[in-house]
Amino acid sequence: MENLRQSIMESVINQFNQKGMKFTMDDISKELHISKKTIYKEFDDKDELFFATVDYGFTAIKQKEAEVLKDDSLDIVEKLTRLIVCLPDNYRNIDFRMAYQLKDKYPLVYSKLASRIESDWEETEKLLKQAMDEGKLKKMPIPVVKLTIEGAIEKFLGSEELSKTNVSYEEALNGMIDIIINGLRV
Repeated sequence: MENLRQSIMESVINQFNQKGMKFTMDDISKELHISKKTIYKEFDDKDELFFATVDYGFTAIKQKEAEVLKDDSLDIVEKLTRLIVCLPDNYRNIDFRMAYQLKDKYPLVYSKLASRIESDWEETEKLLKQAMDEGKLKKMPIPVVKLTIEGAIEKFLGSEELSKTNVSYEEALNGMIDIIINGLRV
C-alpha cells in the first residue's frame, strides 16, 4: 500500500507540474489507471493528499541534504551552498514557480510548505557557524542569514513574479544563494 500512496503523490507532482493547481483527482486516477475511490481509500481528501505530498517532498530533500553532508569532496562553503538550494533529482523538473497558487486556493497547505522551509536548519546553522569561525565567511548573526534565505525562498514560492520570467525555480535558488554567499565571503 505504501507504494500506492507514493505513486499517488508522484502523480500529484506530475499533475501540478503540467497544470498547476488546475489538476483534478480524475487527472490523477487517469494517469495511474486507478479509480478515484482507490485514491480516497489512501487519502481522505485533497488537503490530506497535499499535506502528505509536501511531507514526501521534504523527506526527499532531507535525504539529498544527507548526501551533501557526507560528501567529503566538497569544501565547507560548497556544502553550505548545496545544502541551502538542495533539490532532489526527481524534483528538479517541478515548476515551483507555480507554488504561489497554493496561497489562495489551499492556504493551509501553503502554510505547511512555508513552515517546512523554516524548519530543520540545524545542520545549515552548524555549517554557517563553522564557515564563519574558519574565516571563510564574514561573521554575521546566523538568524539574519537564515531569515534572509527563508525570506527569498518564500518570496519565490509565494509570488507569481518568478512565473512571469524565463528563470526556473532552480536558477532563482542558485542566483539567490550566489548573491548571499558571495556577499558573506571574506
